[in-house]
Order: sequence, then structure tokens, then C-alpha cells
Amino acid sequence: MNNTPGSGGRKTNVTNGTGGVQKHEKVGTTGPVGRQDGYQGRQGGQGGPRQPGQGGPQRANGLGNIVTGSGTKGGIGRLLIFAVIAIAAFFLIRHFACSGSESGTNTGTNNGTSSISDLISQFIPTSGYDNYDASDATAPSASSASTSATSADLTVSRSARDKYTKLKGDGTDTVTLMVYMCGTDLESKYGMATNDLNEMLHAELNDDRINVIVETGGTKTWKNSVMANNTNQRWRVTNKGLLALDKNVGRKSMTDPNTLSDFIKYCKNNYPADRYMLIFWDHGGGALTGYGYDQVVSGSSMTLDKINKALRDGGVKFDFIGFDACLMATLETALVTEQYADYLIGSEETEPGCGWYYTNWLTALSKNTAINTVTLGKTIVDDFNDVCKKNNAGDSTTLSVTDLAEFAGTVPEAFSAFAANISEMLDGDEYETVANARSGAREYGVSSGINHVDLIHLATRIGTADANKLVQALEGCIKYNRSSKSMANSYGLSIYFPLSSFKNVGTAVNLYNSIGMDENYSAALRSFSSLAAGGQIATGTTSSPVGSLLGSFTGTSSSSSSSSVLTDLLGSYLGGGSGSASGSAGSLLTSLLGSDYSSWFDGSKVLDHRSYYDEHAIYSDDMELTDKNGGRVLHLSDGKWDMVESVLLNVFVDDGEGYIDLGMDNVYRFDDDGDLVIEYDRTWLALNGQVVPYYMISEVHDGDAYTITGRVPARLNGELVYVIVVFDNETAENEYGYVAGARYIYEDLETDTLGRGLIEIGYGDELEFLCDYYRYDGAYEGSYVLGNKLVVRNGITVSNVSIGGSECVVTYCLTDIYSNEFWTESVRF
Repeated sequence: MNNTPGSGGRKTNVTNGTGGVQKHEKVGTTGPVGRQDGYQGRQGGQGGPRQPGQGGPQRANGLGNIVTGSGTKGGIGRLLIFAVIAIAAFFLIRHFACSGSESGTNTGTNNGTSSISDLISQFIPTSGYDNYDASDATAPSASSASTSATSADLTVSRSARDKYTKLKGDGTDTVTLMVYMCGTDLESKYGMATNDLNEMLHAELNDDRINVIVETGGTKTWKNSVMANNTNQRWRVTNKGLLALDKNVGRKSMTDPNTLSDFIKYCKNNYPADRYMLIFWDHGGGALTGYGYDQVVSGSSMTLDKINKALRDGGVKFDFIGFDACLMATLETALVTEQYADYLIGSEETEPGCGWYYTNWLTALSKNTAINTVTLGKTIVDDFNDVCKKNNAGDSTTLSVTDLAEFAGTVPEAFSAFAANISEMLDGDEYETVANARSGAREYGVSSGINHVDLIHLATRIGTADANKLVQALEGCIKYNRSSKSMANSYGLSIYFPLSSFKNVGTAVNLYNSIGMDENYSAALRSFSSLAAGGQIATGTTSSPVGSLLGSFTGTSSSSSSSSVLTDLLGSYLGGGSGSASGSAGSLLTSLLGSDYSSWFDGSKVLDHRSYYDEHAIYSDDMELTDKNGGRVLHLSDGKWDMVESVLLNVFVDDGEGYIDLGMDNVYRFDDDGDLVIEYDRTWLALNGQVVPYYMISEVHDGDAYTITGRVPARLNGELVYVIVVFDNETAENEYGYVAGARYIYEDLETDTLGRGLIEIGYGDELEFLCDYYRYDGAYEGSYVLGNKLVVRNGITVSNVSIGGSECVVTYCLTDIYSNEFWTESVRF
């Protein structure tokens, strides 16, 4: 019986040549670039720079100031940019005064009150097209509405509450769509907000029936000649053009709930309608971080409790609330928005560059203002997926439509039972079952460590009767959902469920208390996190290969049981109960669990599971290698291999002064006896023949299909990025890898929201690859440029090439069910 993890690692395509492994210029970063938490050296669950960082600056540049080189509307790709440029040139965008009046509009009396001279005919004037050939344009047409073979679910459970929105359906229904557009760097660098406004202006709007009202703000610079940079403003998108409603709302933070509630009340008072819709436009950070950051007025993001306040104070019941932002399709978001809306539209994963495509669905809504919301949502979802795939196939997409009225009537009871069931499993020594289910569940924002997983996939993997009932309830209320092939097992709603880091558990519990999350889930979260943390404490491993490099091991040995370690550490300080530890124990717990661990960490539960840890533990001396058939292998029992979630190859090159870290790749092999073979063919991943540091991020399997994603630390045209490399078996060529794009790394932002999608790397872009360097004593010495600068001419090819004649040190990293990392003994090749 072979209990070894994984499928033996990715396929490699070894090509001729030698990449050369030499470090050059030292770069200014505040931590090892190879760390999962990124350039800033952040710790724990917050992961790397989760501002518009590890999600990258996204959405295509559109009609904004075009950024040369790599700067596109963050990952949409140049095709759409060219397309929109061509459209803009065709219409000869310009200011001009029109005659007549706008009917049915109360424009108010604020400074900046609209007049007829405030109408911008058709499209927003922009600039910056001189470097592009309009003949390359392939813009999506408003007449070519997206289609999908998947049908939307128009049924409604009898248990659903009544809908807030009641439509007449006789052709007289009116609609007010509120777009809360916090431009941030998405606009100031890439013109993404300008692009989406122009997509709205391309729609065939029925001005008598539909009011599209936009509040703009939150960006240092608008890439058009209409919006002001120093104040929030309000606009109406009409079939004639863009009408200024209030040019001087004041410089207000777009992440302040009072700003949002004021906008909602303004729209309700001035544009009363039968049907209200609200879209949050910006970055997103998911369940704990929430929505947005304001580039002009500093401050934190708008967390879900603040969103709840804004929606409550706004006093409007919405037909749908949508997030044109990352990671906001969560159960937590649904729980909050259900009180104020009938439907939620959002993405589980970071949004790709193209974001929502507004033209088609606004046209459809104008033609029938009583259109079924699920049908309308299907158009939004399909266009989002199709346009993003067309313009940057390397980006991943998820978008779903959730019926919140049905959610309210069917999910809470099933979810509560499911959560209680998890706690029962954990108390019954089934931690491994829950941990394996969590480890294998579809995860989102992986490179940033936000710990979101698809809730249906998680429940399916747990597989109990209560879990299956929750799956049934969720499948009923998620009326339409589409995702790219790379996002298999994405079913529409995610949830925060930590595994590798627990420093945000206290934040989650506090947030859950404020938004009314089911207490059973908070209890299950505390229980699982406590037991996982106990497993990390019990084995005491280090998350660094330095010990292996120096020929030493850290952590608990098999001669000292897990229970004795826990008793020594926790018993005297926690006394088997709760409370804060002190001294070295307190320092360890704070380092591992965060400063507020006492609010959730259950030391008594951990001590009660001491015997479980003894039976389910890998120890440092398990990593010792044995000689076999003239080589070295790592031998573990089947029970030990059951506890291993992943295996990664870690290679260091000895340059005569220290060690160059080449990264961690899932290339490994087991022999017929199930032993891990310690071997190395002296090749490493290369881009256009240049050896690069490479770190695997995730490996996802869906039946026979798989997707492996990794990152290469680099500077793209002088700016810090991760180059994202993907391996999948969609085609034979893809199995050997392709570059999907890049994610910018931001070091100067205060919030933890994630940017959208990937940035295309194109002709003329310059890449410098960055590596970490360690002295012989194991100390991190700094990060350096590795090899030569790569100037992109004819794309980027992924392969493996020889690392040359330098001596190298090889070790393998195993991750267990507690997210401990164990390194084998190092071997020189």
C-alpha cells in the first residue's frame, strides 16, 4: 500500500544549455524574497503584501493613460487595451455643450450642481494612445452578448424568505444602480475605472427607466480630463453621455462607512426607483479584510462590520449587491448583505484584469427593467469569464450569483449543524480527517495566505451527513456560478478556515461576534486552530531549511514525546486552562499564534489531546536519510506518510562564499517501496534559458486534471513583482509550464486588500530575477539579482536547464497535517 502524497511532482522539460547561477546587485527588500509572506517579510496569516500586491494591480488600462511595457489594465492583456483605444479614436472623444434638459433628475444645490454644460457627450476624454496601433483592436462588442452552456437556476426554495424587491413587470419598472467607485491605484496607474465608465457609456441606456449613479474618489489621479483628483464627485451615466451631479462632494474616505451610506441616501432621495442595485468597485480582501482602500485619505479597509453599518444607515433594500473586487464571495459577506439585498454577486478568487464587463448587461437591463435578476446575473458572470479568458487566458476567474433570500431560509440551520459536527469530530480524535479535508479544499488568495476555501468543496470532502445537507442547501441558493478550468472545485461561496497560520483567528472571532456569525462555527474555528497550533507546538519544527544546511535539526525528536513537550510548555503556564502564558512560553505562543492568542487558544483542549499528538506526529529525527541501492532515501511508515500533505525539492547553490537559494519545486520521486528518493539531476526551472528562483504556491487536482502554480521573485521594468508560472494538463505544452503574467508587490499601503489578476508581460519588458543569499553560518545576508537581465522579445519559454558546475546542496521539505515543515538532511551534488 502506497500512502505517499501527491502524484510524484510536476513534469520537467530539460533543454540544452546552462543557465548560469551568479548573483549580482543587492536589492532593497526588507525580508527574504523567497518567503511565502513576500518582500515585506510579514508574518503569518496576513501573508505577503495583500494590498494591491500579491493580487497585482489589475483590470485593463482601458481608456486611461496607457502604461508602456508591462502596465496594462492589470492582467486584461493588450488586446482589450488596443480595442478600447480604437473605439475611443473612432468616436473622437471631446467636451461639448448640449441643448435640452435631463428629465426626471433632481441634481441638488451643492457646489458643482450639474447643468447642461456638465454633460460629456458619449465617452470620457482621455489621452495616451500615440504608442499603439489601433488596427490591433479586438474589443468585445456590445451586440455579442456572452453565452454559456450552463443554465441558470431560476427555481426558488419554499423555505426562502420573501424578496425585498417587488417588480411590476409591466414595462414601467424603474432602476437605480449605485456604483461606488474607489479608484485607488487601479485608476491612478492604469485607468481601470475610466475604462469601466466608458464600458457603461457604451451601453444602450433607457434614461427614462434606468439611473446609473456613480460616486468617484479614492485615487490620486484620474486618467481622464473630467474627474477631479481632490474631491469625491457624483455622476450619472446616460445614453447621451456622462452628467455631473455634484462636482464637489468633498474629500471623503471611500472606506468610511459614512461616505457609503451618504451616497446610498443621496441616490434613494434623488433617484427613487422600484429596483435598487449597488456595486462596490475597487480591491477586496475577503472575509476579514473586507472592501477597498482609499489612496487619497489614509485609513483601513471597510470591513464587513463597517459595511453592515453603511448598509443599515443607508436605509435601502437592494435587488442585488455586487463586488467588482477580489475575494468577496464569502459566506461571511452573504451573511451581512442578506439583511439588505436579495442577491449577492461576487468572486471567490482575486478578480482578473478585465473585471466586470458592463456594456452588455446594462443594455439588457435597459431593454427590460423587470428582467429576472438571476438571468441578468448570468450575463454579468458569463461576460466576466469570457472577456477575461479572451484577453488573458492565464488569469483565473470565479464569479457567482447567490440568492440571499433562499440563503436566509435554508443555509443557517444547515451551516450551524455542520459547524457543530466539525467540533464533534475534533473532540472525537478526528483532527486528521478535518485537516485533510481542509488541506485538499479549493483555496483562494493562496500566495497571500488569507485562508479562504470553497465551502461546498470543504463540506464535500468532510462528507458527513450534516456536511452533505449543507452542500445541498448551498447548491440550492447559488443560482449561477462559473469559473475557469484553473479554478476547479469553485462552487460559489468561500469561507475563512485557517490552516497554515492562526494569527488572524482572534480577529475573525471578534468580527464574527459583530456580524452575527453562528456561534458553532466560531467554536469550531477556535477548536481546530487550537489543535493545529498544538501540533505545531508539540513538534516544535522550524520553517527554515537553514538547520538542514548546517547539518543540524530543530524540533522534537522521537525520544521526547509530543505530550511531554506540551506538558512542559503549557502545563505550568496554562494549568490546563485558558489565559496568557508568560516568559519563553508566552514568547513562543505570541510568535506562533499572534498577540491576541488568549482570546481563542484553548490550552486545555490541546493538553487533553496529548495522546493524539503522540500517535499522530512526525519528529525531527524521522527526517534522517538511509542508504539504499547505492543512494539515499527517506523512509517513513505508512502512518507517517498519511500525515504528509506535500513534498518540495529545495536547492541551494554554493558559490564559494555562501548559498544561493533557488527555491522550492514539486519535483520528486518515490521508489517501488514508497521511499522518497533523494536525487538531483542538476537542473532547475529557467525562463528563456535563464535559471530563476522558483517557489511553488499551490497544486490542485480535479480528477485527472491538475494545475500547479508557482512564483518567481523579480523586478519587472524596475518594479517588484512575482512572475506567475503555471503548469496544467489542459494541453501537452502546458504540462511543461507557461508564464501567466506578473503580480506587482506594493510596500507602501496600509490595508490588506488584494488587487486584481495578473499583468501581462509583453514585448520590450525587462525582467531581473531575485534570489535570497545565506552565509555559511546560515544567516540571511540579503537578496540579489540572479543572472542576466531578460528583455522579452518573442515571449517567454519555461524549461529546466543545467545549473552549471557549481556544487549544490539539496534538501526536501515535507509539510504535515499541522502545517509543520520538516527538512530532510541535506545532500551535496
